[in-house]
Amino acid sequence: MSVSIEDINLSNDLVFSEVMRQPENVKPFLEAVLEKKIADITYIERQQDMKDGINLHGIRLEVALADADETRYDIEMQTGHAYDLERRIRFYQSSIDRRTLEPAESYRQLRESYIIFICTDDYYGRGLALYKRKSVIEGVEDLTYKDGSHAYILNAAFTGRNMSEPALEFLRYVNARYRKLDIDISGSEYLSQIDRAVEDIKADKGKVERFMTLAAKLEDEWWIGRQEGIEKGTSDTKTGIVKRMLERHKSLEEIADICALDLDEVKKIAEDE
Repeated sequence: MSVSIEDINLSNDLVFSEVMRQPENVKPFLEAVLEKKIADITYIERQQDMKDGINLHGIRLEVALADADETRYDIEMQTGHAYDLERRIRFYQSSIDRRTLEPAESYRQLRESYIIFICTDDYYGRGLALYKRKSVIEGVEDLTYKDGSHAYILNAAFTGRNMSEPALEFLRYVNARYRKLDIDISGSEYLSQIDRAVEDIKADKGKVERFMTLAAKLEDEWWIGRQEGIEKGTSDTKTGIVKRMLERHKSLEEIADICALDLDEVKKIAEDE
């Protein structure tokens, strides 16, 4: 599948992580979604690998950050139809928690954390712009279960306006760029800023080539690996992908980059081959 420059917009996860790693871009977004001021951003990292061991499932967070109050945030871009977001959020949350609680700290010192998925499609099909998890105690629903974790699933294809207007404007922008629709952003200083950041990436030939090549490789190698897994009756599609790429003489470093896997994980699969 060829990737054209028109596909390079904020809904592209590589572009999204590049743009939103800038505090001036991500902080207004968070304040619009959470509808409150947040402390200054003190740490931000894009495409952060998190894994506990070579034989355990890992994740790659697109935009992981913390503010001066030590609140943790993870923001993910999800294009197309999504699956198992609730369980993904659970796994992401636990991965973040394990890395933010020091050995000598008590559980009460776990940081507040927010997992935010921006979806181009309506995950629940109810039309809301925001689906926000609320935990209560069964039988006494007025009693809130407060564990300090928060989950937000945003819908760029919304019809129900249950967010702040700045957040809705952001979702309209994502939706328009993803579906190649016309949108007037001249009245929004923030969206103009985001759009300029995307255009700056598109004007950088080196970045464009990297994004387009990586996107094409991901599509090609994932499909090939999936087919091989099916043909061999293998339930572990990830292993099938790596083995297929090894047969095509890809280096271990290339495979790790293309498949968003830890290098040690790729080495382990290669050693078992």
